[in-house]
Order: sequence, then structure tokens, then C-alpha cells
Amino acid sequence: MTPYSDRLEHQPLQPSPTDIHAVYSGASKYWTDEAHTASHGIEIGLNSGQFDPRQMLGRVPPLPDRRRYGLLASASFPSFLSTKWRITGSGDCDVASLPEQTSSVLLRLQSSSPTNVTLNGDSFRKWTEWEGNEAPNLLAVLTLAWSYILSARLVELQGSHESLLSYTQSAAPVERRDENRLNVSVDVGDVDSRTMRWFTAILTPGVGFRATLDKNGKYSSHSPWAYSLPVHAPHFSIECRECDENVKMTDETPLTSHQGLQSLITFVNRCGVSSHQLHAALATALLFPTLNSLRVHAALPRPAVGNMKPSPVGLGSEELNLLTRDLPYYMTLSCASEVVNSSLCGVFWNPYISSNLASPWLKPVLDLKYTKTCQDAPGHYNEILAVISARRAPNIAYLCLAAAISGFTSTILKQVLKSQQPLDRHAFAWTGVPQSFMDLAGEGDYYEMHFSRPYIRRADCWRLRKLPPTVDDDLHYGSGPFTPWAPPGYGLLKNCPLRVQVHQHCYRHALAYEGATWLFSDAIMLENDLGRDAVTPHVFKDRVFEESDVSHDIESLDNEGTSIDATVCAFTWVLVNGEGIPPEDVYKDSWLLGIADEDSENEERISGDDSSDVGGSQGDGNRADYLAERKVRMGQDATSELFYTRITSDNYDKKLIEIDKVLTREKFVYAMTSDKPTEIVNTIKLVGADFTSGKTAEGIDKIIEKVFEALMSNTAAFKQTKMTQ
Repeated sequence: MTPYSDRLEHQPLQPSPTDIHAVYSGASKYWTDEAHTASHGIEIGLNSGQFDPRQMLGRVPPLPDRRRYGLLASASFPSFLSTKWRITGSGDCDVASLPEQTSSVLLRLQSSSPTNVTLNGDSFRKWTEWEGNEAPNLLAVLTLAWSYILSARLVELQGSHESLLSYTQSAAPVERRDENRLNVSVDVGDVDSRTMRWFTAILTPGVGFRATLDKNGKYSSHSPWAYSLPVHAPHFSIECRECDENVKMTDETPLTSHQGLQSLITFVNRCGVSSHQLHAALATALLFPTLNSLRVHAALPRPAVGNMKPSPVGLGSEELNLLTRDLPYYMTLSCASEVVNSSLCGVFWNPYISSNLASPWLKPVLDLKYTKTCQDAPGHYNEILAVISARRAPNIAYLCLAAAISGFTSTILKQVLKSQQPLDRHAFAWTGVPQSFMDLAGEGDYYEMHFSRPYIRRADCWRLRKLPPTVDDDLHYGSGPFTPWAPPGYGLLKNCPLRVQVHQHCYRHALAYEGATWLFSDAIMLENDLGRDAVTPHVFKDRVFEESDVSHDIESLDNEGTSIDATVCAFTWVLVNGEGIPPEDVYKDSWLLGIADEDSENEERISGDDSSDVGGSQGDGNRADYLAERKVRMGQDATSELFYTRITSDNYDKKLIEIDKVLTREKFVYAMTSDKPTEIVNTIKLVGADFTSGKTAEGIDKIIEKVFEALMSNTAAFKQTKMTQ
């Protein structure tokens, strides 16, 4: 950015027109060039050699097979995946000698309702193979088949004596080939009655199969990949060469995951569909838990059978065995919906763009929608964005295609434009796709001399704040920042907290992923799983703010909403974690007006209310209202913030009872048991299973109240508990 004076710490947050023009011009040229390349690739067919589904797995750990580890009798399915992180870098700060840091991943291993699926998707309705060979488009059929296979494998990993996979009474109709019908007809060829029944189950209107993960009925009857097809819309029917329409009902024994995959590959070979389309459908099925968690319907392209003919080569046993072996890895990634969502949103982030320039970087992405190329073909805009995303993040290329295939792209863009998109640290560690400036260590020395004064880039200051201190300083930076965009400019080193200043002469620190530990509900653990392969980080190289010969009207950039929101989120992170307001004019900037005062009022409100009871007084209600409002502003779950409110209302020492403000309910339970005082563990054992039982939010809140009552009744045990993420 262009400096306004020699006091870098006082630079205004609003960028100059010159800076805005430079970014917008460069971004417009970049996105336009990428769109032309993507459109050409879609027209001639995507080169499958540039796509590898296994690249998305990187450091993803496989979902454990309970039978293999002898856990059938005692352990329920793991609710949490605990991860370890080591601090790298050198210096005199001693931070690298601190114990490993821990975090956790919430896995959605069951669903209270299936994902709604329709056949009216606009994107990839035409599937062109490499070098222009048009192929049948069976993405919808293949995606639904994969959903069954993943569900069946989950039941098998859980253990057959507790889990059950069954067909429902619904079945897709089996009709003669020569009948005139409006349904989407699928010719499955000459198959046995058991395979025919499988096809009628996965293609039926409504729900065709159910996965029960616990024989006692504690878990939902829907797997994370369960789906429901519309009943009243045009739906699938099965072509039958013979006229025996009762063949579908002759065998109700569900196919195993391996048998389902064998049947799917046989079907693919018969129809002449390539592995490229098969892998794209797998990635689309992997998105179902994410779509379900966001209440987004999957809009798949209606099948276009065309001229089907058997593949001359086809997929064989090698592909079958490889997919079978990798299924548990795909399942873990798929169930970690926050990781998947974060990865797809992170594709649009640029490490060279600061928060106050996010708008001119992202606006050309929206402008593409109104180009002739995108308006001529419905759904082509999402296809182009999918291919651009795949080029920007080749490690998750198939997930990028799947976002367009399922109709998820528009939701991703909405999240990105809010500048408060979901961020999960495991996304970069597992897939190698950076999500935020916090994922990267940065370059060069931490401090720089300007005008004879030592400065530090605010991005580096934010990174160092996140590191654990060697001496407790009563600051709380366990989570966040709440935006991927780096704060702009520099701050004086002397104005930074001591936890930052101690790193003045250090070599770049970072948090290195060290593996995962599966946690079962009865304290059984499977430790140190580093995943399948080492991950190759992919960092974007698009320094678009350099000189560009493209001219644009500055007045067209009057909407700075994304830049303002991103900057407010970046600086709010500093103001809400106990540090106070640094003595720099930037915190009085018009973009931040009211935030510092609002936070000060809240701190006074909390500290001055010593007599409030848990969940009882008017003061607690005011705090709850404020925190809920602030959480909504930050795009996070207000209910999680109430955990923090209720605890602080009893005015315990924050150092002893720090709770990460963005923990979900399930992570909260895990945090409470981290140091395992007897009283707390006994309480959790009584109610903990209910947290993963698909109970309603109201029921879970009642359980939480019981836990709090137990904690508050034993202050000594409560103060022994150090609650960290």
C-alpha cells in the first residue's frame, strides 16, 4: 500500500484509489484469462491426467475399523479426532520447547435427516472427455451409488453385530424398454436379482436404504451420505430387458460396500464411462455431509445417456482394489465437513491480498457471470469457476468439480463474500491447500527498521499472538482470527504484547501437523496416525496487484463491503481476547468505529457483575445478548459463546477456566474432560453419549445445564480443569 506518512502504525485502513485500481485491474485480467482457459478446457474435454482423487487425501487419517482393533464389545464409534501440532522455528524464546499443542476435528458420523437431491442441476449436463469425445453423463446415478457404498462401508467399520444396513420398502420402478415414459430411464443391463434390487434401492424416490449404527437405537438411522430423491418430480426407472417386473423384489439382502463397488464398476464399463467421471461422482458424494450440515440441496445434472457402448478397456481389479483400500480415508475427509467447506472456500483466498483490498480482488469473480461466455449456457459460470478452482488448488481438483456438479458453488461464493468464511486449520495440514494467512509462516525477519523505528507487519504480529506464550499473560488467542485475509500495514514492535516481542530475533515459527489420535467415548484411543501420504502444499503465485495495462473505472468499485467486513473481523480478534486497545491511530479508524468502545463496555459489564447466578440474573442475560449478537456478526454459532458467558458469570479466574469461544457442543465436552478430574469424568460418562445421539438442540442444552450444575457444585474439581481446545 502507498504510505501516507512516516508513521506506518498510523496509516488509515482505507486503501488509496491507486491501490484499489492496481488490485482490481490485475484481478480482472487474472480472472478473465483463467476463465478463457477454463472455458476452452470444458469445450474440448478436461484432461483427466491433471486430476487425481487421491491427492485430496494427503494427511487425512483413515476411519478406523473397529473389528481390526478388537473394539467391538466396548467402544462406540469415535466422536472426536484429536490432532497434535509441534511448534517449529528457532530462537531464544523457548516456545519451540513447549509441549505439543492439541486440537480436535468434529466428525459428522450420522445425520438426523437425509440430504435432499434433485435432478435439475445446470452444471456439467454435458460431459466431454479429453480430446472432445462426448460420453454419457451418468454423474447423478454414479453419485447415488457412491453414497450407498460409503454408507455400507461405515456400517461395516462399525461392526456387524451393532450396525445394520437395510433397504426400505421404496423401490424405483422396473419397466419395459419399449414403454413410453417420462421418467429418467437407466439401463442396467443383464444383472442378477440382488444387483437389480440394489439399483432399485439407490434410484428410488424418497429414501431407498437406511444405515443404523447402533443396535440399541441411540444413533440416527441416517448415514452422513443418506439422501432423498423427490417423489413427485420426474424420477428414475430401471430398464428391464425381460418383462419380469418383480425381479426387483426377489432378494432383500443389501450388497456389501465391496459388492456395490463391483456392481458400479461393471455398470460403468458397460456404459463406456471413464474413471474421470467415476471419480468426479465420488467427490460429489463426499460433499453430501457438508451440504447436509448447511441445509443445502444437491442439484445433480439429469442423466444424458446418449449413445452408450461398452468401454474397450474398462476399469479392472486394480482400480477396484485401490478404491476399496482408500475408502476409509475418503470417509474421514467427507465427515469432517468443516474441513471440506473451508478447503473449497479457501480456493478464492489470495495470500498477497490484505483484508482492506478483498473487494477489488473478489469483484471480478462476480463480473464473470455477466460475460457472454457464461450467459450463453446455463450453469456454465459454475463450471468455469470449478475448473479455475481446480487449477488453483489441484490437490482438491475433484472436490472443486463436485461443488459445481452438486450446485454448491453459489453457497461457497456467498460465504467467501462475507469475508467470514469457515476456517479450519486441518484443511491445510491435510490437503495442502492454504486457507488463511495464518497457515503460512511468512518470509524474512519478523521486524523491520523504518524511519529508525522497529516495526512488525501486522500479519506477523497476528501469527505470533496465536503461538502459546512461555509465560501465561492472561490473553486468549485459542481460536481465530475470524477471517482469512491478513490485516494490512505495520505496527510498532513496542506496541505489541510481550508474547510477540520475545520473537523479535527468532527464525520463522509455525505449527507443524504431527498426526491424529482417535478418541472413543470410553477412553480408548488409537494414536499417531499421520494419514496416507505426505502432503505437497500448493501456495498460489498470483501477485495480481502488480502493474497492469487493463483500465477500469474506479467508480465501479463503490462497494467495499467485503473489504470492510474482513478488516473489522481481523482487528476484532485482537480486541476481544483481553489485550486491550493498542496505542495506534488505526484502532480509531472509521472502519473500526464502535468496535473498541463496544468491547470495553462488554468487559466492564462482565467484570462488574459479581453476584449473578448461572443463567439467572439480568446481567447474565445482557452478556448473553451481547455475545450472541457479536457471534452472529462474526458468522459463528452464538450458542457456543454462551458456554463462555455462563462460566464467566461465576467470576472464576479466566486462566483456569479458559474455553475456546468457537467450540461446538461436542468439542466442548471433549475440552471439559481434557484433564479428567474424577467428578467431571463421571458426569460426562452419564450424559456424554447423548451429545452424539442426534438429540434436539433443546435436549442438548438441558444436558449442558446438568453438566454445569455438577461443575458448579464442586468448585475445587472445577478449578482443577484447564479447558483448552
